[in-house]
Amino acid sequence: MSKILNATMLLFAALLTACSTPDTWELVSENQNIRFVLENKGEAVKNLSYSVYYKGAVAIETSLLGLVMDNCEYGKDAQFISASAVKEINDAYQLKSGKKLNTADECREQTFTFRTKEGASFDLIVRAYSDGVAFRYALPGEDEQTHVIQAEHTEFAVPANGKAWIHPYDWNNRRKPSYEQYCESEIEIRSECEHGRGWAFPMLFNTSDVWMMITEAHLDGSYPATHIDNAGTNKAYKIRFPEIDEPIIPDAVEPEWSLPWLTPWRAIIVGDDLNAIFQTQMVTHLNPASVVEDETWIKAGRASWSWWSEGSTSRDYKAQLTYTDLSAEMGWEYMLIDAGWQRMGNGGTMEDVVRYAQQKGVGVWLWYHSGAGRDKGSDASYNLMSDPELRRAEMKRISEIGVKGIKVDFFDTDKQRIIQLYPALLKDAADNHLLVDLHGATLPRGFERTYPNLLTTEAIRGAETLGNQERCDLAAVHNATVPFTRNVVGSMDYTPVTFSNKVRQGIPAIRKTTMGHQLALAVVFESGFQCLADKAESYLSLPEQPKQFLKEVPAAWDESRLLAGYPADYAVVARRVGDVWYIGGISGKEEEREIEFTLPAECLDKSFTMITDGKDKDSFGYMPVEKTDGAVKVKVLPNGGFAGIIR
Repeated sequence: MSKILNATMLLFAALLTACSTPDTWELVSENQNIRFVLENKGEAVKNLSYSVYYKGAVAIETSLLGLVMDNCEYGKDAQFISASAVKEINDAYQLKSGKKLNTADECREQTFTFRTKEGASFDLIVRAYSDGVAFRYALPGEDEQTHVIQAEHTEFAVPANGKAWIHPYDWNNRRKPSYEQYCESEIEIRSECEHGRGWAFPMLFNTSDVWMMITEAHLDGSYPATHIDNAGTNKAYKIRFPEIDEPIIPDAVEPEWSLPWLTPWRAIIVGDDLNAIFQTQMVTHLNPASVVEDETWIKAGRASWSWWSEGSTSRDYKAQLTYTDLSAEMGWEYMLIDAGWQRMGNGGTMEDVVRYAQQKGVGVWLWYHSGAGRDKGSDASYNLMSDPELRRAEMKRISEIGVKGIKVDFFDTDKQRIIQLYPALLKDAADNHLLVDLHGATLPRGFERTYPNLLTTEAIRGAETLGNQERCDLAAVHNATVPFTRNVVGSMDYTPVTFSNKVRQGIPAIRKTTMGHQLALAVVFESGFQCLADKAESYLSLPEQPKQFLKEVPAAWDESRLLAGYPADYAVVARRVGDVWYIGGISGKEEEREIEFTLPAECLDKSFTMITDGKDKDSFGYMPVEKTDGAVKVKVLPNGGFAGIIR
């Protein structure tokens, strides 16, 4: 009898366990390297949380999930409802600019549904990629009511045994997030930012021999752009909304929207080495497919630009003809006329420049203010991009006369109302066959997949700031950092390749990087609209080989690889178009050194000439490489660099 009773009790316990609600779930990537673990546990209070494992090692420790909407908790004391079947996604698509044009969104997706204490359901949508994970919240329903998310609890508990490279959220006396702060390199993980406003995406980490990047993807206007602070558990990184005192827009910082509502993706990229971070395209994968039916008119390209060397020439007709001629001579597809072109004089107008450029086979881009925060009493031209009717009329007008693109500047806040301007502007530009450069804008979150007419975004302390000697002194280490941080998540309008000393208010700022370093930036920095910023005579007076290099180097790529490098130290990059490889290498150190790297296997047994540093920073050298076995060593000067083409 006792044996029967014991067996019955064991069976009852087993049935009770089988029927109980699960509190742990896993989603594993197809290659088995990535494991996302979701938990709904707690002693007094249950908390929804997650962790991430890479090849069995902890990449993200247990981190809180959830948000507060309409003052109700979504994620605390939640009840599990269901988990969907795992969905296999394999969506090949083509970009018009970027590090790799033909790509595919390949991942495994699963949706977990929960219910709040108040009875409202919500989803956590998770994707597992071969190089990381992403997740977002979905708030179902359908109503016309405006809902408010007061807080997002999402944390990223990065293991503290390692180093971090993070740019502070751009907070200075202008109080505007233009993402132009220098990176804090090799700092302790979970360090707090000194100015108290937190950190900007993307965040790069090296911990337990794993490289990892955390960033945000897909802004559709229903959410502000976010950044990070250390308000999480044990100083874990936590989502932070824009700053209330960002100056342009007096709006609140909390998201407002109706149901259904999808939040942006939180993306965590993980790999064995820096090349895994460098090559990732997860940000574009996490965005919707292109809404532009005919993309044949969208072409990446290079441009000349007079603003960097002498801004006032944007109002000078004859000067703009000089830069049109420069683009024609160099084979560059475009030229950009910056601020002030509406008041152009000295023999002609903007329309005259466009007609002249058409005869030369050069496309013209024009600068505009975004209109963010401007009132109707300000310069009328500043309202053209923010007012929908004025914007469409202006875009139609300039498209009809032959203008090819627009550079829209000064968005000046990450609050939701200005985030809504981006897709609206990109859509109207696409409708009028206009290419776009978002300048003074938020960090790239993948708009270029949905609106492939977006070719580049600034969100970087670029060459425009080199009118200050201190910034010239920091340029090399900055340049050697951003290929591993900012440029990973999208095209970067740095306006590079400046051989001259920039003169500001009559005072020159002396270039500290070498000629070889500057030439290499045309490859090291990726931008679908590569605006080459120096004055015309600087390019036209180059020696034949560097000049020919700038005539040939493209602005969009079939493939990109990091051959060697370390953030803030050096970077060697190879990019391919067809069967031709372009090599660029830069040093961020103010010392002579020898840089070693291995070329792509496709370059074996090929001979070429590497353009290197010369006898000093203001000259070039040339290093023949004969039928290489792949191993290359290049000597560089302090802050030096090199570039080459391998056919």
